[in-house]
Amino acid sequence: MDLDRIQPKLIIPIRLLRQVIKEAKTAYPLESFGVMLGDIDGDSYFVRRISPLRRGLTARDFFILDLNEWMEAILSGRHEGLSYIGLYHSHPNASSLPSNPDIHRMMECPGEVWLIVALSSKGEVNYAAYTVSRLRSV
Repeated sequence: MDLDRIQPKLIIPIRLLRQVIKEAKTAYPLESFGVMLGDIDGDSYFVRRISPLRRGLTARDFFILDLNEWMEAILSGRHEGLSYIGLYHSHPNASSLPSNPDIHRMMECPGEVWLIVALSSKGEVNYAAYTVSRLRSV
C-alpha cells in the first residue's frame, strides 16, 4: 500500500474548510463526516462543494457512512457537473493521521481523497489530506 499525503494538491476554499471545522466542533466528541465534490485536474483536486452526511453511524473513533446517502451526494454533484473527490471527517483526538479503519476504507477506494480535521479537547485544530495511490497493473 502506498499512502500519499496530498495536502499541497487538495485545494479547498477557506469558507468550505471553515464549514468542515464547524461541523467537527459541533459533533465533538464524536466524529463528523461528509463528501467533497469539485474538479479534478491531474493530481490536483479543487473542492467546490461539500455535502455533510448525517444518516450514518458515528462514534469517538470511527464512522460508518450510509451508502445510499453517500451515493445520493455523489449523484447530486454529478448533476451539477462536479466530480467526486472523496471524504472529509473529523478526529476528536488531536491526530490528523488516518486510523486503521480509515486506511482500510481508503484501500477499498484507491484515488479517493480523505481530508481529516483533528480537534483537541483544548479546541486546537489541525488537518491533512491523504489518498491511497490508484492500483496499477505491471
